[in-house]
Amino acid sequence: MNYSDEAKSIKQALEENGIYSGLTSGISMEPLIHHQRDTVIIVKPEERLKKYDIPVYILPSGKYVMHRVVEVFDDHYTIVGDNLLKREYVTDDMIIGKLVAFYKNGKRYIDLETNKAYKLYSKIWVALLPLRALYYYPNRFVKRVKRVIARVFGRG
Repeated sequence: MNYSDEAKSIKQALEENGIYSGLTSGISMEPLIHHQRDTVIIVKPEERLKKYDIPVYILPSGKYVMHRVVEVFDDHYTIVGDNLLKREYVTDDMIIGKLVAFYKNGKRYIDLETNKAYKLYSKIWVALLPLRALYYYPNRFVKRVKRVIARVFGRG
């Protein structure tokens, strides 16, 4: 999502009220949070982030992002989407908010601070980060081969 009027309103809501609630956009946090299906609750962080936190931040390009902290350093964080492999390096000045809760499918409320199942999920998901490539790369390869086969045999 680009730093559009919507992103500005999120940033404004956080600056003015300290909280924002709305639907997500994108697949980078699946399977936890789904595109246009789950409602997130974001607050302005009161302290530095910790491992497993999910910040909302703005990249220098203006892109608005929400991914998980996998490592904390004095001057930055290493952050990765739950459905991604690429690590990003984010500084505190880029962070505008922190996910504290969400409504799964608009119904079930999940508080990230108190939900034990969520905390276990976070620890397992981060621990499995080095193994994600074993799943993602073969799947991407198979999908690419299927597209090529469909193009070749679909036209003939």
